[in-house]
Amino acid sequence: MYRYYVSMRVLQLALLSLFLCGCSSEEASKKTIRIGLDPSWYPLNLGSQTTYVNGFTEDLLLEVAQYTGLKLEKILDNSGDLLSGLKTKKYDAIFTSLPPYPFHLAVYSFSHNILNLGPVFVVSAESPYTKLEEINEGAVGFISGDPAGLILQNYPNVILRNYASIPNLLDAIEEGAIVGALLDKIPAVNYVSDLYADKLKIVSAPMTDQGIHLVAEKDERETFLRAFNQSLEHLQKKKKIKPLLKKWQL
Repeated sequence: MYRYYVSMRVLQLALLSLFLCGCSSEEASKKTIRIGLDPSWYPLNLGSQTTYVNGFTEDLLLEVAQYTGLKLEKILDNSGDLLSGLKTKKYDAIFTSLPPYPFHLAVYSFSHNILNLGPVFVVSAESPYTKLEEINEGAVGFISGDPAGLILQNYPNVILRNYASIPNLLDAIEEGAIVGALLDKIPAVNYVSDLYADKLKIVSAPMTDQGIHLVAEKDERETFLRAFNQSLEHLQKKKKIKPLLKKWQL
């Protein structure tokens, strides 16, 4: 146990040393990373889950700070000002749902996804289906106007059905009108664990890379982003991420 503790401390100190070596002297003197975020998470529409996402993010930063030994300072701002604040060095990095498309990757560096937000496959609790490929001439629903409809178009054996609201969509699964539905992860987890507990289940991981990332300007704070990613990998290995997600009902 003692040997393990010493090894972990050596790893943490090495990670901190690596970070400081990649920073300017001004950064090294303050040893603080300023992270901008919009607590409303616009343009995401998280509804009642907004508070839970903020709680999860807060806990995650505490875990990362403990692992790296760095001070992580949150700066709250409007979503429309985050990218400009990043450019003017108001922040070292920002939390954002900006997708890692190639044209964004040419300008910004992205961390690993800290919270997957993409659509998941929801079916009845007794359903044998675990993936869309298994469905032959069955109907799968989605919310009208949701990009999930584009995903379903890639499955020619699936009949598409669109619904005006989440309750209508999930009721259709329970009533047998459709065999399943694609719904963004956060509302899916919220409904399936509450109103539809023991009636519906989620049988897939998010089907897109939509999510929340830590983002910095290209070729800036690369050492910190590596340290952040290593922290996430460490937390995953130690099975600390899932308990945080469960705590915040995400």
